[in-house]
Amino acid sequence: MLKDLKRRVQQSKSQQERRRAHAIVLSHQGMGVKEIAKVFDVTERSVYLWFDAWEEQNIKSLIRKKGDGRKPLLKEDEHKEIIAGYIKEYPHQPKKAYALTVEELKIEVSYKTFRRFLKKYFD
Repeated sequence: MLKDLKRRVQQSKSQQERRRAHAIVLSHQGMGVKEIAKVFDVTERSVYLWFDAWEEQNIKSLIRKKGDGRKPLLKEDEHKEIIAGYIKEYPHQPKKAYALTVEELKIEVSYKTFRRFLKKYFD
């Protein structure tokens, strides 16, 4: 099993798979969770989650599954029309459009996220 992990560290196309495999190898070599978290610049909680997944699923835990990760706060199909209305009403005041959008949708989203959404769907 350790041989397979080392091979994945070297050959996997997925950075996530290489990192998780490498973390498990380092743990096997005696490195602690704090040190592993520093090496990969992640939280200790992330490392513990990797190890828990490894114990449950072994090699399958290394592979990224569709749908993993954080879900977007602003969704094209739900929010684009609302945002478009505010942008049309206040074309030269994006911060006002942002404030009104956040107020109406009752969500916490940063102005940077709002601007990325605008750039993606309105440029």
